Amino acid sequence: MSGIAISKSTPARSRGCIGWTSTVCIPGTARSCWRTPAGISGKRTTASAGWSCHRIYRRRERRSALEGTDLIMEALWDKNDFIGLDRSSWFFCGAEAPVHRKVLEAVTEYMLARSTGPGGRERNAETEWACKTNLARLFGGQAESVALMSNSSEAISMVAQALPMRPGDNVVINNLEFPSGVLPWLALKRQGVEVRVAKHSNWGMETDAILDLVDERTRLVMTSHVSYLSGTRIDYVKLYDELRKTNALMLLDATQSLGVVPVDIRHTDILVCSSYKWLLSTHGAGILALNPGRSEELVPTYVGWRSVAGVPGGDRFASYAVHADARRFELGYPSYPTVYALERATRLLLETGIDRIERHVLALGAQLIERLSSLGLQVMTPDIPARRAGNISFARGDAERIADRLAARNVYVMGGDERVRASIHAFNDSADIRRLVNLLTVEIE
Repeated sequence: MSGIAISKSTPARSRGCIGWTSTVCIPGTARSCWRTPAGISGKRTTASAGWSCHRIYRRRERRSALEGTDLIMEALWDKNDFIGLDRSSWFFCGAEAPVHRKVLEAVTEYMLARSTGPGGRERNAETEWACKTNLARLFGGQAESVALMSNSSEAISMVAQALPMRPGDNVVINNLEFPSGVLPWLALKRQGVEVRVAKHSNWGMETDAILDLVDERTRLVMTSHVSYLSGTRIDYVKLYDELRKTNALMLLDATQSLGVVPVDIRHTDILVCSSYKWLLSTHGAGILALNPGRSEELVPTYVGWRSVAGVPGGDRFASYAVHADARRFELGYPSYPTVYALERATRLLLETGIDRIERHVLALGAQLIERLSSLGLQVMTPDIPARRAGNISFARGDAERIADRLAARNVYVMGGDERVRASIHAFNDSADIRRLVNLLTVEIE
């Protein structure tokens, strides 16, 4: 990180700061400013001195600049661009995203396009292609590699049914998976398929724990990139590098990561994701993306008119040929209101930049982890930046009660599974963190 500059000190206001503050700005992140505590200032502003300058603000030398927990961070996005964020602190993206006003406009655009007759269908096709292109850019793939299902549960189930299996084959999952990543594989037991479950260690999933269960009969390994439960981020690149030495395919569930941290389809065979969480869209789309390298053996059990590339011999009542790419999993039209919303939402993510969002989220996460720990709470999410993303969880037997109490104060977290989860995105800021921690201080007494 070079080229960090110190702006002219300005009076602190409306963010709970006392006195004057200095702002540390990272080039290319004009709306993401980190303010230092009052009374501390930096003098070096050149690019070569930028890193040293930023070190001035660290109270703990062991933490990197990205984890400066004493810095006051402003949101990357204007809260007023989201409906309701002017009166709430939203830590709920792991379950539902707030509504961006341009996403709402996009849904209206669909309804207006539909009213134009044949022209509306042309607009639908154009928007769908733009949506797939945006999604592909988010994970480094091609638009042809993307299929739009109704939800990620459907996508995983269709992959499970498309995988050629014989009695005695096995699949490997882990005990940090959401039910949508468990049930489709349990259904394969009827075919004599064994389901092996890797166990987490201190709420983290180590790649070795998964690889220890893989053998010559393993057909597929599924893991979430980021756990919905603990917030732990797995080293999926390392896992895939090892699995490529075997016959096992890898399915990566990026529902809790795509849109907030980098994801690369080159390091998995199959990728799935939901539309309505970190991608800021609505319900109605499950993203299925295929890496063409090793996913060709997947043969869909279910076929629809959009799956078909042609009719050999010209007799559609005799045979058919499915698309070679991800479209072979698409049965019919997707939910176009969702497609319009998703296209606009992913455009916003790309305009902001995933690397920039990740830096913002990791820094705010470090602030929250430190403050939760200072309250004596058992934080389940690692403090190491590479091992987490936007979800920060802490163990709590009365998680539902706490979530309900906070919601009554317009602070939205997820409570369940004996843990409270706060999901941090680009619209969050340090004021949100303070508000959450202040309320938790009261609720845990």
